[in-house]
Amino acid sequence: MTDTRPTKWAVVQYWATAPLGHEVFAPHLDVNTPCCFACGWLSERWTDGRSARKAWERATLERAHIIPAGLGGPNGTDNIILLCGPCHRESPDWHDPWEMATWISNRPERASKEMEHVDTWLRAAADVPLFAVMLREVSTGDGSAQDVVDVMRRYTRCAVVHAGELSQGTITAVLRATVRELLP
Repeated sequence: MTDTRPTKWAVVQYWATAPLGHEVFAPHLDVNTPCCFACGWLSERWTDGRSARKAWERATLERAHIIPAGLGGPNGTDNIILLCGPCHRESPDWHDPWEMATWISNRPERASKEMEHVDTWLRAAADVPLFAVMLREVSTGDGSAQDVVDVMRRYTRCAVVHAGELSQGTITAVLRATVRELLP
């Protein structure tokens, strides 16, 4: 079956010049920086020296219909927006485009993928209080920061990655194992 939807770049080009839709259906759109039209979520790695066109095509954003195809919505650029996975799953599948517009206008912003990942590590560290103790010892000269990094890398390699990243529970396990090995 052939995908008849426009490319991500074609969608971006349309919404960047749409007379009234940009502010409504793509409030976070910046042609040079791929991001979810609804919440602004992005990954700094999508660009990595690529042209804007290649970065948008690489971005793990999903083409979402404003009026769903199942309700007769066409595959044209004027009916497709780019959303992150969570926004696409939570967006309204409804016949009236203004329901989508209202939903987008109330959608909270999200940090970048990388910042969300840092947040996951920080929450996991909060679950392992001895990790902070170990880091204080390292910072006062009782150990090597490189040793901590090396041990964490070794344990991380023993973990399974789901959906492209380590879960908070797995990160917590990595931190606990690191503490058990390095804290006297």
